Amino acid sequence: MIIDSILMTFRILSANKLRSVLTVLGITVGISAVIAIGSIGSGAKVVLTASLNKQAGRFSIRRNDYIKVKGTEKYIRNPYREFMTMDDVQAIKDNCPSVANAIPIDELGWRNMQAKERSKPTPVSLTTEEFASFENWRTIFGRHFNRSDLELLSRVVVIGFDVWQSLFRGKDAIGKELKFGDQRYTVIGVMEKTGQGAGFDSKDNQVLLPMSTGKTYFNNTSVGPKNQVRSIGIRPKSPELLQQAQREVEIVVRRRHNDKPFYEIDSVEGILKLVNNILFAVQIVSMLIAIFPLVIGGIGILNIMLVSVAERVPEIGLRKAVGAKPYQIRIQFLLEAITISLIGSVFGLLLGLSTATFLGDILSKMMASQFDAPWPSAFNMQSILSGLTMGMMVGISFGFLPANQAARMTPIDAIRNK
Repeated sequence: MIIDSILMTFRILSANKLRSVLTVLGITVGISAVIAIGSIGSGAKVVLTASLNKQAGRFSIRRNDYIKVKGTEKYIRNPYREFMTMDDVQAIKDNCPSVANAIPIDELGWRNMQAKERSKPTPVSLTTEEFASFENWRTIFGRHFNRSDLELLSRVVVIGFDVWQSLFRGKDAIGKELKFGDQRYTVIGVMEKTGQGAGFDSKDNQVLLPMSTGKTYFNNTSVGPKNQVRSIGIRPKSPELLQQAQREVEIVVRRRHNDKPFYEIDSVEGILKLVNNILFAVQIVSMLIAIFPLVIGGIGILNIMLVSVAERVPEIGLRKAVGAKPYQIRIQFLLEAITISLIGSVFGLLLGLSTATFLGDILSKMMASQFDAPWPSAFNMQSILSGLTMGMMVGISFGFLPANQAARMTPIDAIRNK
């Protein structure tokens, strides 16, 4: 019976070629849109998650100009005049048993870097000799700061990979002069490419300056007093101790600053959770939009099946007259609807996966400089199964009404309609 129904479906399709092609086309467009959008969304999630996971297992405590009101989503201007200090860094190292290392980090803001006739705006970060090992970020040329650079207030900088490419065109930069503002500095190192961050926020777009040098040669408005730092980067002894380390650090900082909540604790885990939530919401909205073509395709199936029932009234009456049960008629028409839908689903899968692969290759090349993670393949069993399942569901959902109408028809009704 099933094979006969399927063969009959193909005969009906071939007898009404234009109508059949338009119906299958509607399902093809709907399935391909859902598969392509789903694959692109999943790929973006994998790439962003992989990039953030490389920074996982650490956190920072920082003073922000605006702080979040506890228990709400509201932000207010920071009412406290407290700042973290170099003494806080040492106190965290001495009094937090779950902390492996802590480093001070401050910012000089965006500066226009000049190397001879070339210039580039970049953010300048102030840090210490421990920064490279803390970030697990090595130099590809030259060296990082050492203790002598900080003690002697050396006018030296270490530049990110993108800065090196922009200002020195990939040529030897060690010992070359870099000017920003009215001050001149010597390049002593070029950092390896990380691919972390995007655009201007990329780590590869940074210039690193010794903390003591920046605090000495730039005014307090830019960087604050010498002992003051805007944030402290902290790495626990193991990822499992992350939350314990956060609690220990918070206790130490509160004790040293009279229990004033002037700071916020940021962790990659929190950012990762936020990114996943945003991507999930965007993917759901995109899928809802993509479902509209699928619904239109389903309406096409509903239409062709209603027409099919109307055209085959004598056949239905004859089968009922010779003893066919209602469920047998219903199954026959449902199989026809599902077959039409599956044909469209197969074409939709091929079109959707091909589109996702094509767009994935383009996005992978565009994002290669920002995210050090390959774009995943769109061809996977989950995509194939989801596409075929959606096709079957559309066939069953929109084919049930015509199938039920045919199943409830009596031989007398069929003869009268004839």
